[in-house]
Amino acid sequence: MRLTIKICKIILILLGSFMIMMSFDVFDSSDETIWMLIAGFLIHASPGIILIALTLILWNKEKWLGVLIIIGAVGLFFLFKLYIEFNEKWLTFLTIEVPLFAIGGLLLGYKKK
Repeated sequence: MRLTIKICKIILILLGSFMIMMSFDVFDSSDETIWMLIAGFLIHASPGIILIALTLILWNKEKWLGVLIIIGAVGLFFLFKLYIEFNEKWLTFLTIEVPLFAIGGLLLGYKKK
């Protein structure tokens, strides 16, 4: 079970990195100033940065991490507005929400011996 929990935490870091990587599309706009582009990048990358920071800060506190990951998954559900036109956003749901809920559930169910 310890290996499963470590893999879950690594997946959380990879998911946060994926969110940050997807934020680089902000720099595609050429009619903005560099400071506006950087601010836009930081705004778009903030969920990934928060996810990675939470995982690293709460590395040994599985219960707290599990609760915060599930709360974050619910928050991202509303932030990404996945409840509107779900037929078009099901891939985002599978990519972001399902792993967060599964990992949050695993972390909550983990018992140290």
